[in-house]
Amino acid sequence: MDEFQLYFQPKVDVRHDRVVGYEVLLRNKEQNPYYPVGKMANILKNQEEHYYFLKWFQDEMTQVLHSAPTEKFAINFAPNQLLYPETHIFFTNMQQFVEQLIIEVTEEPPLFVDTINNLGALTVDQQLHSAFLSIKEKGYYIALDDVDSGKNSLDEVLKYTSYLDQIKFSIVKCDKKDLNEETLNLFLTAWKHFSEDYHLDFIVEGIEDQETSDRLKKQGIFIQQGYYFGKPSKKIKKCC
Repeated sequence: MDEFQLYFQPKVDVRHDRVVGYEVLLRNKEQNPYYPVGKMANILKNQEEHYYFLKWFQDEMTQVLHSAPTEKFAINFAPNQLLYPETHIFFTNMQQFVEQLIIEVTEEPPLFVDTINNLGALTVDQQLHSAFLSIKEKGYYIALDDVDSGKNSLDEVLKYTSYLDQIKFSIVKCDKKDLNEETLNLFLTAWKHFSEDYHLDFIVEGIEDQETSDRLKKQGIFIQQGYYFGKPSKKIKKCC
């Protein structure tokens, strides 16, 4: 796993201009690092490769958490990973850091389920419910990434609200769909109300300028993430 490295992007409470945590992002070691899509796709569909990836990730995160014991970190897991038993061994091994970690489940649909031996007669949905319950029982804080994108539609989010602590909304993904500002604001307002109804924290990511940040602040959306506050970096920046 020598080809991988970890980057960190801050999450900011704009009421106090204070960093409240970091998202941990996987990058390759190219001159201009980026998420290694193809390599990770191969790892996620191969249980043995995934096992060795998690061993590397556990070692790396343990060092990070020891070096920054007062900080919180969101670590991303695709739904497919939650179907592997070694993922839950990872969560058990990392329980000493449960107060520092957020398990952020991404929007990709579970793939390659035919390679997973422990599905038995259970459906993927049943397996995912069991996985979410196991994570919650270990004391972790759980976030659902990119609501209203990919797999994480409203219907999908409703399946897991009893396990969730946070939902995230990406402005960038909406920009790619050419939504105008008024329509985007309606989506944001709806998800903000949804989070309040279900007592979930609400984070908006993809903030790239002060104008957008200020507009969201006026809407009562205070936890924000994006290039405006800092690009992903190998160093954990203590301020925005």
